[in-house]
Amino acid sequence: MKTINLRVCCMLTGMMLSAVVVITGCAGQKVLVKPAIAEKVIHYSELRGWDETKDLNGYVVYVNEGETVPLKLSMESDFMDFKQDQIDVIAKQKLYFMIKMPEDLTIEELARLEDLEAGHFSKMSREEKTAFFKDYMLYVSRDAKHWAPLYGSRVYRKVLGFKHGLIHFGIMAGPVNGLEANLGIETVK
Repeated sequence: MKTINLRVCCMLTGMMLSAVVVITGCAGQKVLVKPAIAEKVIHYSELRGWDETKDLNGYVVYVNEGETVPLKLSMESDFMDFKQDQIDVIAKQKLYFMIKMPEDLTIEELARLEDLEAGHFSKMSREEKTAFFKDYMLYVSRDAKHWAPLYGSRVYRKVLGFKHGLIHFGIMAGPVNGLEANLGIETVK
């Protein structure tokens, strides 16, 4: 059995979270009830010291309320770009994340995962994404017991306690700031 590369797990986590920003999905999956094993629950800061060959599959990583996690921003556009490519996201409550991946990946499959970037994911068809997430999934929980997949389902709304989400982008002009843009993401309870 091959170990799952920590860098691959973190990259997959980023791709899956990027899919969540769309805040869409199909109904049909249920909340997974699976209490986390205490010995496999770690604070996200502990990942910094891990060997890249460490297997993250089966571990639960948490972020405490008030802690910040860096969020990388990117925009592929001929007419605009971000001045800052990273901002800090502040957790408003303790959150747990669990990654599901096959444990018996071949060397070739691991190599393909290491070469996969978020841009590749956005170009996948719905069928390709569905096939990918059959084997790879990021789950979220508020209690490390009730888990919801962050892609392909709306059940994460139930686990996180909101009805739906909104993304809006606007450009405004005024005498105080001149031209300014606004990007907002919000949840509706």
